[in-house]
Amino acid sequence: MDEQYQQPSMADRNSKEANVNAKDTPTEDDSNRNFNPENVFKPRWGRHHGGAKKLAALYSREKRLQEIISTGIGIIELLIVIYLLVWRFELSSLPYVLFFALLGIVTADFLSGLVHWAADSFGTVDTFIGRHFIRSFREHHVDPTAITRHDFIECNGDNFLLIIPKLTHIIYQHATLSASDLNTLATSHWFYLLLSIYIALTNQIHKWSHTYIGLSPWIEILQNWHVILSRKGHKHHHISPHACGYCITTGWLNGPLDAIGFWRVAEFVVTGLTGMKPRTDDLKWAKAS
Repeated sequence: MDEQYQQPSMADRNSKEANVNAKDTPTEDDSNRNFNPENVFKPRWGRHHGGAKKLAALYSREKRLQEIISTGIGIIELLIVIYLLVWRFELSSLPYVLFFALLGIVTADFLSGLVHWAADSFGTVDTFIGRHFIRSFREHHVDPTAITRHDFIECNGDNFLLIIPKLTHIIYQHATLSASDLNTLATSHWFYLLLSIYIALTNQIHKWSHTYIGLSPWIEILQNWHVILSRKGHKHHHISPHACGYCITTGWLNGPLDAIGFWRVAEFVVTGLTGMKPRTDDLKWAKAS
């Protein structure tokens, strides 16, 4: 593996120096106060970075329209499925619902890591898919707090898009299946509903992890208690080469997955099958001027 793709050793990454070394953390040149004082006169990242400017300019009207439609449909379908399941809810199902609430958030955390790792590591902005769905990942590494300047739709539109197919399927089942069949499927429907809610909230939680001013005290409590992704925990991901800490719903799985080298094994498999090296496109944008 080329030197530019080398991952810090587990001991280094988990050491206090690797976690808090100011020289390895990005300058974020906005009001969030998350900046490196040593590099304040030579900012590495931020909205004035050449790559950040080019990536921001690629945010198109067509992409905005897709996000508006996805957000609208996703919210409407969430409300419909909530109504359908609450209307048919039986108290005897409560233990299962509570179990699936926990399973759903763990599943969402893993899926957030899987999508985040794949988009960070492979693909290119030069393709249609990349321009519409990978661009924001590239922008985030060269301008980490751009996400704090994105409105609700730009921040969450793609996540709502992901939940629409399954919610549509659940609504279709409620319109076509018998009451007995729906009773059989009730617990699985609760799981998919709760999973969908967590997925829909994931990038908003990610945005909060980059927001250092004006957060609700309740959000800060959830972060400090590690119910959702914390600001301190997520900073590990923004140590170059951005190769750990991919899970961004709760961050609970980051420690175990990083410890067992899960993402390095996944990269080895992808590189072996396709020949693609991880983070080549990401590095290109980091060096853009």
